[in-house]
Amino acid sequence: MATNMDRVHRGRRNDPRLDQTLIDAAIEVLNETGYAAFTTTAVARRAGASTASLYRRWPSKQALAGAVARHIALDELTDIDTGSLDGDLRELLVRKQRILDAAAGPALLSLMGQAAHDPVLRQILREDVYLAVRERIETLIAQAARRGEPGRDLGAAQISVLALVVIGTGLARAVFTPAPPVDDSSAELAETELALLLEVLRPDRNQQA
Repeated sequence: MATNMDRVHRGRRNDPRLDQTLIDAAIEVLNETGYAAFTTTAVARRAGASTASLYRRWPSKQALAGAVARHIALDELTDIDTGSLDGDLRELLVRKQRILDAAAGPALLSLMGQAAHDPVLRQILREDVYLAVRERIETLIAQAARRGEPGRDLGAAQISVLALVVIGTGLARAVFTPAPPVDDSSAELAETELALLLEVLRPDRNQQA
């Protein structure tokens, strides 16, 4: 039989302000130490919160890391609707680069690098980064179809590859190209990436003729 204390605990709601404080603290700790030295204790201390309040939200450091990745992806990649597929894809790429250029960028790169050695983290990032980007691409394609814009009929495997390309080019540019401010070559790379995505998504001109 449930006690009054059990009912109070189950009915307790998390304070969204503390949620955000803990996420911000996690990003700061990840940026400073990387994932290898990332601990829930360090995050709680940085946030000025108890470890108990953190564990009520995320039961492990992998779950907390996933919350960071989900926060980054959902904050930046939702609500894209410029009125055209070209504009939507351009905005998606701009926001992707904004993630990597912002304070959260190094934290996300640290998580992605560690995922190869941590199957639990890898699964969390698959759900919170890869599937989020894949869903965004599907949404943009569906929006274009509702507007009546011509497009290819892509299968699930093709959309999956597009999501991997969008994520992969962002990570590669963060590692191999100059840091902000963006130079002319970086801008050219972004335009080339957009052109390649549109080439895949637009219908074959020979088939239209």
